[in-house]
Amino acid sequence: MGLHRYSIGHLLLAAAIGAAVCYGMLWFISNDAQQREKIAALEQQIQTLQLAQKPPSRESDETANQALNIEQLRKDLSTRFIGDPRTLGEKLRDFVAQNPGEQNIAIACKVVADLAENSDAMANEELIQLYNNQTHAEFKRVIAQVLSLRGDNSLLEQQVRTAQTELKSDDPQARRQVLGALAKTRYAGAAKAIAPLVQDADSTVKLDALLALRATGNESHIKALGNLVGDPDPSVSWLAQDVISNLENLSTKARTKVSLNDINAELPVIAGAAN
Repeated sequence: MGLHRYSIGHLLLAAAIGAAVCYGMLWFISNDAQQREKIAALEQQIQTLQLAQKPPSRESDETANQALNIEQLRKDLSTRFIGDPRTLGEKLRDFVAQNPGEQNIAIACKVVADLAENSDAMANEELIQLYNNQTHAEFKRVIAQVLSLRGDNSLLEQQVRTAQTELKSDDPQARRQVLGALAKTRYAGAAKAIAPLVQDADSTVKLDALLALRATGNESHIKALGNLVGDPDPSVSWLAQDVISNLENLSTKARTKVSLNDINAELPVIAGAAN
């Protein structure tokens, strides 16, 4: 009956410790190298068993619980329940309105991305209504990308038109910020707004424009690079050549709608989510 009070791990640990004591006695009797190796191996085994007996830390428990809570929240936001007449678009609208913050925006973005290929669960009309009720730029971008994946680029085109106005700012930092946002769309339509900026007078804007063009363009946009391969700035010339090498592999039809891989690649990070 007493044996049932101990786990197998405890018994193994006791056995290993007993064996180590025996070998310890041999250490004083013989200096044989083989005996020393056996003792070292047993000591390592004891250490491994001791670590296995340690209970998980409070921090590990909290991290695991957080991941479970996020996963459950994602499932709840992706499911319609009896007694709740709201569509999934309306649930997401209410969730973001009642729970502002970057983490909750990231969760909402992930839910929309997960529903990208399920128009029965969330119809295009719901996506458009959700888009029109949002102010967060990244959430609006993800919604627009999902609609593009389904063959409707109208929301992304709205974003491009807005960006064309903002790219005329006299502030180089403002222009760079808009270029970064356009790059995340992974949409060829954004390349037409980006292309003029590869000739910007500010070298940092020029480099960001090249990066954005690489992320959104296709072979039809190579001509916008002009003679940048011969630019006296080695950073510009090298990056221009790299952009050309990338775009040469993309036909004129490439990126004319957004893929699911592109959407997922640009989702905001959910802190504490399970991989």
